[in-house]
Amino acid sequence: MISTELLLYCIGAAGAYLFVISLIWEYAGIKMKIYRGIPVEILEPIGKAWFMMNFVMELLLYVVIPALVYSYFYIMLPLSGIRTGVAGALFAFTLGAVPAIVGLLTRTRLPALLFSYLLFGVLLKLAGCLVIIGYLYQL
Repeated sequence: MISTELLLYCIGAAGAYLFVISLIWEYAGIKMKIYRGIPVEILEPIGKAWFMMNFVMELLLYVVIPALVYSYFYIMLPLSGIRTGVAGALFAFTLGAVPAIVGLLTRTRLPALLFSYLLFGVLLKLAGCLVIIGYLYQL
């Protein structure tokens, strides 16, 4: 049986973490001029609408779906709590983000700094969200 209250706490806490980290990460990217050298034709202008669209997409993929899956399977998982969150984040990162971004790096002439920025951002957001979900289910 899924605890709806615990699920909502997980979504709220991990969503708040994701929002703060996304704000900080985008601000750091602007300050580092991470998008310098990319043609204007292929670059989406960064604004509030872009940020919110990206945040909602990440909220679904990094928070809502993992929280729902974890709520169903946390009893059967061999690890518990924070260790499960870290293991899940590394698994998803290694099998999901790394091949896609590294494949794109080898096929385009975009700066490698942009790809490392994207990879580290995905790892930071995903690991933080899954650690929060695992910790709250451990309590």
